Amino acid sequence: MCGVSDVRDRSAAFDDVEDYDAVPWNYKAIFGSFKGIPWWAAILCALIPAFIGAFIDINSSKTVGWTFNGVFFVGALAGILLVQRRSLFAPMVQPPLVLAATVPTLVLLTGGVQKGGLSAMALGLGKPLIDSFPVMAVTTAVTVVLGIVRIFIQKDPNRPSKDEVREAKAELKARSKPAARKPAREESAEDRPRRPRPEGSPARRPRPEGAPARRPRPEGAARGERPAGQRRPRPPRDDR
Repeated sequence: MCGVSDVRDRSAAFDDVEDYDAVPWNYKAIFGSFKGIPWWAAILCALIPAFIGAFIDINSSKTVGWTFNGVFFVGALAGILLVQRRSLFAPMVQPPLVLAATVPTLVLLTGGVQKGGLSAMALGLGKPLIDSFPVMAVTTAVTVVLGIVRIFIQKDPNRPSKDEVREAKAELKARSKPAARKPAREESAEDRPRRPRPEGSPARRPRPEGAPARRPRPEGAARGERPAGQRRPRPPRDDR
């Protein structure tokens, strides 16, 4: 039994390690579960093949051809597919930049510019750029489309659903509203509960039959004054 429990504990530990070492969703490539390449590596995927292809074509025919077109397209495609999900911007916009960096540079380095003034230099630099424009346009369109597709396909798997977002907004809105204050009910004398008489207190004796009614209190008695006609006369003053 101890051996079986040890095996289970080890397998659970390995599962925890695998979950811990799993690649986050925004670090993955377009397929598989492996970590994608960074943005600078994706640029090199298109830049290095473009330099090689342009060098071969310009040395042979003084302009770019199928060699450059093929390796340039494949390199840019590999970059947009293998780059990390969070670094899609650079591979999406890199084809025109790579073309502008490779073709004129190699034309100048290989002596493709003829001597004869600015017109000859413009012709030597412009012809390879014009010949490579179609492949550059197609490659840019493909990389942009693939980048947009990856943005919509590769999303956070733990993101809240639409229903959860709607419920959270409704709960937040309900909490932000002030509680409605209800007016206090005014209790009338009839609604007020009567205080119970304490146990053991003597009950008020009823008035016996035939007893005279209590005489009303004269005016001014409440203020401590004597009624009229009941004042005590003052003694005469002796002025002697």
